[in-house]
Amino acid sequence: MLLAEGLESAFERHVRLGRACRAGAKALGLELFSPDEDRSAVVTAVRAPDGVDSGEIVKMLGDRFGITIANGQGELKGRIFRIGHIGWFDVFDITTQIAALELVLADLGADAERGAAVTAALEAFSAEPSRA
Repeated sequence: MLLAEGLESAFERHVRLGRACRAGAKALGLELFSPDEDRSAVVTAVRAPDGVDSGEIVKMLGDRFGITIANGQGELKGRIFRIGHIGWFDVFDITTQIAALELVLADLGADAERGAAVTAALEAFSAEPSRA
């Protein structure tokens, strides 16, 4: 599949998926732990909201929606979660994860802005890349 897509196209897709994931997380009012830049094309690390254990977010996404994300490790366990977007993902995988994250955060009592995250993710994915 990678050879059929082409390496450059796959690299660009991962960059765009990273942008979409970061935009969706920020639209939920979450703070990024990883840099908000295209070097973060593999995974997006996000701080759990105050009073919410990231392990609960990971567990609920898996249990309710069959979505696998990762908890933090070491001293970051319970404080951050990580959403991967490298491999055979497309924008709908990311927007599905963001939409499910919104529901889980609401269930956990987090103060996350409702309804804007999927739109923000789609807009970021579709935006023309900036050429610095």
